[in-house]
Amino acid sequence: MAEYLGDCLPSHLTNFFKEKTMTGIVSTVDADGYPRGAPMSLFYAINDKIILLAAQNQSQTYKNVQKRGKIALTFVGDGDVAFSLQAEGLILKEKMESSKHMGILLLVCKSVKSNVAVDVEVQEGIKLKLRSPEWESFVEKLLEELRSFNYDKVKNLIK
Repeated sequence: MAEYLGDCLPSHLTNFFKEKTMTGIVSTVDADGYPRGAPMSLFYAINDKIILLAAQNQSQTYKNVQKRGKIALTFVGDGDVAFSLQAEGLILKEKMESSKHMGILLLVCKSVKSNVAVDVEVQEGIKLKLRSPEWESFVEKLLEELRSFNYDKVKNLIK
């Protein structure tokens, strides 16, 4: 059973997403009311309430957040990590400096839940391997751009 952790990330998750990233399932709702899930891995926590996500700016996920402003993230990883969060999302930047095909979504946490089970231990999560050094360099540039943001740069967008 999921345990409600509050309306912000616990400190260990905030610290993790300030320095690293992991792949999670990003869920939005399409115009027809059906959920859409997509694996994504470019996250950065500005603080315990605000997460930035780099996403393809022509993707359905990006468009759904732009139109409906709601998003859910689900993560599982080694070390018995299993959590989900619901957030309000908005467009921070339509085109990143690193790529005109990528945009930045600003997510404001509304609910965070632990999904750690009493009877099962998560030993690994979604594992991705980039296919070339060029992709590794590209991803690093995207993450570097995400990490260039701080609260002062985004506070005027938050309600």
